[in-house]
Amino acid sequence: MSTRAKILAAAAALAVLVVALSRGGEPSAQLQQLQDDPMASYVPPGATLVDSDSRGEGTSLGKRVQAQVTRLFQLPPGQGRRALADAQEQAAAGGWAPVAASTQRALVARKQLPDGRAELTVVRVEDARLLPKDVQPPALSVSLRHLGA
Repeated sequence: MSTRAKILAAAAALAVLVVALSRGGEPSAQLQQLQDDPMASYVPPGATLVDSDSRGEGTSLGKRVQAQVTRLFQLPPGQGRRALADAQEQAAAGGWAPVAASTQRALVARKQLPDGRAELTVVRVEDARLLPKDVQPPALSVSLRHLGA
C-alpha cells in the first residue's frame, strides 16, 4: 500500500470516528427511564435552571457508572425551604418514597422503575462556596440516579 493510500485510509477512519462520537446516539434504557420521570423535568416555583447534566450507564476506570440526571436551580431569595417542601410534595405525587426522614436541607427517596430501582436526591444549598461562581444561594439540586436491578 502506498503512503498516499495509507494517509487516505487513516483520514477516512478518523472521519468515521469523529462522526460516530459526535452523534451521541439514543439514550440508554436506564437513562430514558430517568428522563421520563416527572422529577427529571420538575422546576421549583420561581426558580431558574442554571445547570443540567445527564449520563448513561457504563464504566469509568473499570468501575460501574450508573445512569444519572442532575439539574441545578437558582431560587428566589428566601425561597429555599419552600422549594424543598414543594419538591417533596411533587416527588410523593410521582411515586417516590422517602428512604429516611427528610431534613430541612435534603430529601432522599427511592422508586421502582421498569428495570430496576432509582434514587432521588433533592438538596437545598445555602452556602455560596458549594455553588458555581455565577450562582447565588439559595439553590436546589435535583438528582435522579438509576441503581440497577
